[in-house]
Amino acid sequence: MINEWLTADWWLNPQIDYLVCLQNIRLSTGGAFDNLFLHITAFGELAIPTIVICIIYWCIDFEAGFYLFTVQGLGLYIAKFLKMVGCIYRPWILSDKIKPVESALKMSGGYSFPSGHTAMATTTWVGLAVLLRKRKLLASLLVFFTILIGFSRNYVGVHTPQDVLTSLICCFAFVIGGFYLIKWCDQDKKRYAYFLAIFNIICLISLYYILTKEYRIDYFNGKRIANPQHAVYSSIMYFGWIMGMINGAVACKNLTPYNPKNGTLKARINIGIIGTIILILLFKTVGEFFFAGTHNYYLTYIAMFTVAAYLTFGFPIIIRKFYNN
Repeated sequence: MINEWLTADWWLNPQIDYLVCLQNIRLSTGGAFDNLFLHITAFGELAIPTIVICIIYWCIDFEAGFYLFTVQGLGLYIAKFLKMVGCIYRPWILSDKIKPVESALKMSGGYSFPSGHTAMATTTWVGLAVLLRKRKLLASLLVFFTILIGFSRNYVGVHTPQDVLTSLICCFAFVIGGFYLIKWCDQDKKRYAYFLAIFNIICLISLYYILTKEYRIDYFNGKRIANPQHAVYSSIMYFGWIMGMINGAVACKNLTPYNPKNGTLKARINIGIIGTIILILLFKTVGEFFFAGTHNYYLTYIAMFTVAAYLTFGFPIIIRKFYNN
């Protein structure tokens, strides 16, 4: 039903026309701005936002990092779940008029609606803007940068406007709602147990839906134009990451809390450097194995859950020894 609504000609055609307009700009300028927007879109991928949030969480302000991890998890959840509910194809499949930037296709597998990059960007950079709201110029620049990341997904031809706008609206709601959710939970620590229970149950029900749903398979010129199995696998990876991240962060906050500000500047810098190196190595290892193809669902879920929980719970236990708190 959602697929039929969002791909109706009267609704989709103006969006395709808009993408064609951007495509004509790309072609008329000889791709002069392609690399610029490809670099901008990288700030909506998993690696850069996670590194930024980890440094805040480990070395600068634990509570700020906790907030960003929470809203990032909620935003990624809704983006990945809606993708598997709608199963809407990418713009170049919906219309043969669209010719995306070739190098953008590597990070644009699976279904299109909504934009995962925009979800990641909104929860990270707009979330950071909320934390820095007293510094109005910086906060405004972060919001503008987020919109630019969303626009970059249109410019390189891998998402329609509805993909980007849906992520912006939904994740902005999580950014604001997450702020008040944490304030509510902080009033009584038992509320975090309720939050985790509800969140985990919703995620597990969503995973069951994704795993048991029957997916349509379409062909063009005898070739399959989408791979539901790969989309399901990708969802399992991200659900493992999301659940490990939020469960680890809540466990750290309630069981082994610490304050980075109690550590010396030298200790905080060392932790930031060491943690970032470990994080990059983890991304490289996980990326080369789990993102390279489809593997066992359960092994993938456990691996992604463990890596995310290590970042939000395991590594902070090590950090406490450096900070002596």
